[in-house]
Amino acid sequence: MGSSADFKSLEDELIDNVEKDVRYWQQNDAKLRAVKSVSTYQEFRLLVWGCGRGNPTLDKDFHSTHLTFYSDIVKAAHLRPLSKKEIECKSNPPVVWNNVVTTHNMQDSKQQSSDFIAADVDIKNNIPSACSPIAQEFILSFHRLSTAKHRYKYLSLHGAENVAATFHTEEIPPSILVELLETLLIFPSNSLPDIVAVTRLLDVITGTKRFELAIEFLSSTELDTLCNLFNKLEESLKSGQQDLAEQGVTEWSLSTLRRKYKV
Repeated sequence: MGSSADFKSLEDELIDNVEKDVRYWQQNDAKLRAVKSVSTYQEFRLLVWGCGRGNPTLDKDFHSTHLTFYSDIVKAAHLRPLSKKEIECKSNPPVVWNNVVTTHNMQDSKQQSSDFIAADVDIKNNIPSACSPIAQEFILSFHRLSTAKHRYKYLSLHGAENVAATFHTEEIPPSILVELLETLLIFPSNSLPDIVAVTRLLDVITGTKRFELAIEFLSSTELDTLCNLFNKLEESLKSGQQDLAEQGVTEWSLSTLRRKYKV
């Protein structure tokens, strides 16, 4: 009885491996043909999917929603083969009878998901109100903001401490450093809290990994931007020198920072 079960298991495993091998070579052949026959990457992926999943009819004018659906299947194909029932469910989505309720439910589920990046944001400007401790996620959130004003608000919301925590073992790429400096340049010179915040952030940046190397990569134009930023900070000292000194922002502290930034 046990021997029979072992043979059955081996047979199933052999059949499964043969099917995987056939699918692999079909997809490999499809990739070679696709490179020569399609004009876009989406069409390429759709053709490869078709070869490994039963060759559905391909059409270059396929609706974008179908392209997206099949693209997602290709991405997940390495996990396990999809059953016929799963494909049919995707091809024939359920009819929505109460769109208002469904929409609210979808919004609620998104807000509860930890992977939904924009769940906790400034609604009007789409500014994340939570600072990611992961450097790449921080940079992506920063890049999603299209204007210097929104980027400045993003930085001011989180402050130097959070930025320091994000980059404490990471380096800031020179291109990102330039964007940060350009963003800080728009700070309101008559606002003492902003003057303090910008100074602290500049100080935090000097402690990041390979900071000195990043400064070496700055162009003359970018160094001019940096110089303008320090000039603006020094000029701003006149508006509240005593109050700023109590916060640790003085001519001496700015001069020390200048030397670190080599301007």
